[in-house]
Order: sequence, then structure tokens, then C-alpha cells
Amino acid sequence: MHKIIDIFQNKIIPPMTKVGELKYLVVLRDGMIPTIIFTVFGSIFLILSNFPIPAWQAFVKPYQPILNSATNSTIGLIGLVVAIGISYQSARANKIEPLTGTVIGVIAYMIANLTDKLTLNVSDLGSSSIFSAILVCILASELVHFAIKRNWTIKLPDTVPPAVGNTFSALIPGMFTLMIVWIIRVLLRININQIIQNVLSPIIGGLDTIWGVELVIFLTMALWFVGAHGTMIIGNVASPIFFVFLTENMAEVAKGQAPTHIAADGFLNFGMTIGGTGAILGLVLCMFTAKSQRYKAVRNVGFVPSLFNISEPIMFGFPVVLNTVLLIPMVLIPMILQLITWYFMEFGVISHIVAAVPWVTPIGIMGFLMTGGDWRAGLWQLIEAALATIAYYPFFRALDSKAVKEENENAKKIAAAKKAEVKDPDTTTEAL
Repeated sequence: MHKIIDIFQNKIIPPMTKVGELKYLVVLRDGMIPTIIFTVFGSIFLILSNFPIPAWQAFVKPYQPILNSATNSTIGLIGLVVAIGISYQSARANKIEPLTGTVIGVIAYMIANLTDKLTLNVSDLGSSSIFSAILVCILASELVHFAIKRNWTIKLPDTVPPAVGNTFSALIPGMFTLMIVWIIRVLLRININQIIQNVLSPIIGGLDTIWGVELVIFLTMALWFVGAHGTMIIGNVASPIFFVFLTENMAEVAKGQAPTHIAADGFLNFGMTIGGTGAILGLVLCMFTAKSQRYKAVRNVGFVPSLFNISEPIMFGFPVVLNTVLLIPMVLIPMILQLITWYFMEFGVISHIVAAVPWVTPIGIMGFLMTGGDWRAGLWQLIEAALATIAYYPFFRALDSKAVKEENENAKKIAAAKKAEVKDPDTTTEAL
């Protein structure tokens, strides 16, 4: 076991950490953050419009066009939102004036998404163009950076206002960048969005399967075990794809169609992140039976955060990290719960995920909201917490018994030391 841990810490973790810190993975992570506002806002109206109660559906039917307008103007333009976020973060990463870099990136994205008739269709700026938004905006930023590094700029005197100076300094790099994208899409008639979809389809298709999801969970938990933030490292790669699945589900529901993706963003909240990464709420609930003072103290610190799916106090305070006793349950429990959830959704036992919910939402409420008001999904999350508690319990009991034994031994040593102090004369006083 120690050799395996050494291999992870010395051979696997360093390169994976470096990958997670790559400039454009950081850009991807930070550039996707603005989408939260729009997906949550759109989700509220999507739930209101499609809440699964017949009386409510009958009542709200005349108002559905009004409610759907909020969803269509947010989820329907989510590709544009991604383009803005990625362009802004790319400009910052390349030390380009942010506003100018953002505008250039967004215009490049729009040119790349022109239809075959060379017109811009608003419906093409939704979830289907998220990957082209990411890649085209990164490419645009690199082209601008390339031109600026070679001083293809117009420099004005220092007396010119900065806003004007920045505009003129980016004039040539911006025109150079947009011209390249225009040539590719308009003159060469290359459908950039379609090419990107074709290239990424194996990865996208792989993550839209239970085995792809299980691999993500295994890698995430393995990294957490050796002390790396697996959620961050693996999530930087997988989350954008899961996010696309969510937006496609939302768009389908808004059109009155059935959602098609199970592995939508939020699916891991039905297993891996019940109470925090590793279905850690189960371990916290086990600590309510603790006999050792150590785990009672850890429980007091970690219980409330785990209710809001924050696992770090337990991960590092218990600790779960590098705890060989907990290695098997912390990996297998999330994988098994996720496997069951997958088939529950596939066979209609619980509904698919169709709404974005803040990740700190307590379980039960979260499952209910993410599935558009399916009470069975909320109940299943609570059952998962109970199952995780049962699965963690024998491992926790072994650790707690060991801790009690150690505490008793320490108490005996302290008592013996105090007893020895009482029996021994004060030699210092005799010396005086």
C-alpha cells in the first residue's frame, strides 16, 4: 500500500496537478463561472413551467410562453455567455486589455457560427455551440497575443486617453484575428462548429455512459485519497461536457421534449457528492455513534458543512486522506450509488436532471429541484445518505475503537505521570 501511495504522490499527482494548472484549463474553469447565473435563472422558470403536478400544469399552460421566454433567453444563448466568459479570461491570461479581448473573441465566435447561408441564427448560439465558443475564443485570444508580441500595433502618444489608446493598439491584432476566422468560415466554407463536434464526439460520447461516469468518480476519489483535490483536477476536464448535457436537457424540456442525457451537470450529486465528495455525509452520520473524543470533535466541526456538501473539514480533519482503512468505502460507495442512480434514471424510476441548482443546496431539496420537482429524486438522495452511512459504519467502528483504545492508553499514561509527581519529593527544595 505504501508503494502505491508513493507512486501516486511522486509519479501521478505532480503531472496531473500541472495539467490542472495549465493556462487554458484555468481559463476554462473561470470562464464557465458566469454561466451559473444564467442556468440557475433559466432553471427557475423551467421548473415553474414544467412542474409535474397536473393541476399546476393546467393552471400555468396559458402563461408558458411568458415563462419559457426567460429560459430561451438564458439557456438558449448559453453558447454566447460561454464565449464572453472564455474571451474575458483568455484576455486576462494573455495580458490583453480585457474589454477589447472579450469583444474580439465574441465577434470571432459569431463569425464561426454563421450558417451555410452566411447569416447568424440566434438558435445556433445555444448549447450546441458551447465547444466552438470555448475553442474559437481561445484561438482568437492566441492570435491577438501573437500579433501584439510582434508589435503589430498602432501606438499613440501617452497624452491620448487610455480607452482610445487601447482601441487603436488592438486594431491591427483584432482585424488580423477576425480576418483569419472570416476566411476559414466564409471563403473556405469550413463549418468550424461541426468539425469541433466531430473531433470531440468520442470524448463526449464516452462521458455520456455509465462507464465514463464511473471512471471520472474513480479518478476523482483516487486523487483525493492521496491528498490532491480530485474534484478540481478531474472536474476541469469533465465539467464542461456535463454542463453541455445539462443545457441540452433544459433546451429539450423547454420545447416540450423528453431530456436525453443522464450524465448532465449535477448527476454526481446523486452519489459521489452526497454531503461532499466521497458521499462523506454517511461517514459524518456514523460519527454520531462515536465513543472517542477525537471523532466527536471532528463530527462537531464537519457536520454542518457536510449538510451543504462541503467535505474538506472531514477529508483533512478526520482524516480521510491517506486513510487506508477508508480507501475501499470512499471509492466504492460513490461508484455503487452512482451506478444505481444511472439505472433508476434510465428506467424512469426517477427523472432526469433538467435544472441547475447551487451545489451547496442540501440533499433532498437538491434532488427535488434538479429533476424539475420529482419528489422521488429528493427521497432517493436521502436514502443514499442512509446507505452510505450503513456502508461506512463497519470501517468507522474499527477506527473509533482504535481511537478509544489510544485515548485510554494516553489517559493512563497521564494519570501515571501525575501519580509519580505526587510520590516523588521536591528535590529542588532539598537542594536549597
